[in-house]
Amino acid sequence: MSELMRRPAGMPVSRQVHRELRQVAGELHVEQARTRAVSSLAENAMGEVAYLKRQQAELERMCPDAAEALALIANTAAGAIAKQVHRFGNDLA
Repeated sequence: MSELMRRPAGMPVSRQVHRELRQVAGELHVEQARTRAVSSLAENAMGEVAYLKRQQAELERMCPDAAEALALIANTAAGAIAKQVHRFGNDLA
């Protein structure tokens, strides 16, 4: 009986099972933190791209002749932001 531990619910489990449960719980906690970090970064990136597109539209209204150049700049910046988010997600995986 020395190898069994009593859980708060009163059900005895072996020490090995208890250690494994703690390890799984720890891994789950780390995975949740990763998911929250990637989600937070992606949400902020989407906000930055939306701001960039608003600025593009405003500048196009002020100078319609520059619309093509502004679109190229905005799309290049949005692509770079997307690559950074993707790279961050891969680094955490």
